Amino acid sequence: MSYQCEIALSFAMEDEELVEKVYRYLKAENLNAFFAPSPEGQRELSGKNQREIFYRIFGLDAEYVALFVSEDYVSKEVPMEEARIAIAAHGDEGKVIPIYLDDTPLPREMFDPKSTNYFRSQDPAEIARHLASKIKGEREENKIEKAFGTGTMNINGNQAQKQAFVQTMEGNIYL
Repeated sequence: MSYQCEIALSFAMEDEELVEKVYRYLKAENLNAFFAPSPEGQRELSGKNQREIFYRIFGLDAEYVALFVSEDYVSKEVPMEEARIAIAAHGDEGKVIPIYLDDTPLPREMFDPKSTNYFRSQDPAEIARHLASKIKGEREENKIEKAFGTGTMNINGNQAQKQAFVQTMEGNIYL
């Protein structure tokens, strides 16, 4: 599927200053991000039915969606609608990334905290690194899978039919 942007940022307006910093870091990482208050975002939204635009952006146009979850986020209708759209479209693919800004959880029917990657921070640089590594890491995995395909390993004879490459925070591992 072809996407218009790599990641869309869903947030409550009270958290706009922090999310704008994350947006700037993501741009510095050469990631195409949708941030509604940006000049690009405003051009996209200007003079149009914003509800329809948000359905398109958070459901179809963005490959990933970051939810900046806070007390303000879960108490507002628009951000929660964006979250529902994103989860309906991308939830099964692991492409909805909740970023918890405080101790406020998403409603249990949206995400099971036991099965969801839980990331909590208020540091814009740390958040951007987390998002960029998720996006770039999955792309690297896809490249490797396309290049090498999937193989099997003969455990008894300990002979691999294909070589796999894994990049970790500590370094590279060749299997």
